[in-house]
Amino acid sequence: MYLQSERIWIDEDFKPAILRIDDGKIRNILPYGSVSNVTDYGNRRVFPGFIDIHSHGYQGSNANDISPEGLLRWVEVLPSEGVTSFLFSTSTAPVQRLYQSMRVYLDTKATRPKGANMLGIHMEGPFLSVEFRGAHHPEWLLEPDVETFKPFLDLCKNELKMIAIAVERDTDLALSKFCIAQGIRVAIGHSAANLEDVRKARAVGVNDFTHTYNAMKGLHHREPGTVGAAMRFDDMYAEVIADGVHVHFDAVNILGIRKGKDKLITVTDAVSIKGLTPGVHVFSDRTVMIDEKGCGHLEDGRLAGSSNRMSDLLNNLVGPCELPWNTSVNSMTKNPATFLGIADHKGSIAIGLDADITILDDDFNIVETYVDGKSVFKEAK
Repeated sequence: MYLQSERIWIDEDFKPAILRIDDGKIRNILPYGSVSNVTDYGNRRVFPGFIDIHSHGYQGSNANDISPEGLLRWVEVLPSEGVTSFLFSTSTAPVQRLYQSMRVYLDTKATRPKGANMLGIHMEGPFLSVEFRGAHHPEWLLEPDVETFKPFLDLCKNELKMIAIAVERDTDLALSKFCIAQGIRVAIGHSAANLEDVRKARAVGVNDFTHTYNAMKGLHHREPGTVGAAMRFDDMYAEVIADGVHVHFDAVNILGIRKGKDKLITVTDAVSIKGLTPGVHVFSDRTVMIDEKGCGHLEDGRLAGSSNRMSDLLNNLVGPCELPWNTSVNSMTKNPATFLGIADHKGSIAIGLDADITILDDDFNIVETYVDGKSVFKEAK
């Protein structure tokens, strides 16, 4: 198959080109107009498939309490927003419930379902701060502890890719060190860490911040806090929810300029409210009010996740956030791939990489999405 456009994202810029795709891979990049029998997208923008490393659910289905049917529906719908790969992100819940959801994930992935690539599991909780717990239930939080964590690793093995930890609670950083030794990426999340706590965690290999600004100690000129540390350390990644609700657009700009084109990671932090209508929805563990912007709020007003779409967040990044295209696109393609250690086959449009491709029009609507060279979503005519 040959795919042509006047604007294909290659080497961090839009270029006219033709992609030759075969057996799920990009086999060649040819001059624009050099092949006659092509699928021609005109001047529509062609990107590497978006990668969401922080996604909790869809349409009533929650990674903490998932059914096979709910997970299949979630995997199938993600390409409609340009997402071709994602991490199945759990949050704080009773451990037996988490074990069961993880088993459903593992069994479902083994069937190789149609839709977005299932890259692995991201644990956001239960090893978090009570003070900065956000919407996490305090009674289900646990102290960071290697022995408590080991059953999760025994169950998930190499499918466990990422974990958020309040590092200031991690005595001698024992759990952080253990996870890093297993190849698991550790992020500082829901944390009261000060800059020195972060400096120590960074020294042992912790290299990311969970949804920066949200549920962490803020920046102060006498104590930079967790937010200040996210800006201070150039070699650490920083996630951001660029929806203008969780984080003000100008605060996204400040973080994006500070992290540059290589260390910002855009995430949806989408939860089970995604795909549901605005109004009050009662779930097994909470009641959530969905506002007209698609954000969830608990009964006391605290934010409880989003229904963000990756394509909309890209629009925000280059629009009201006023970030450069390379910073914006990299934050949902190359950077998450590099962070996860999969940039050798995902995250860019280059010869030999997986043909995960997202095509948008100028209004940031998804035209078509390819996963492993196969069309898995196409706009309705």
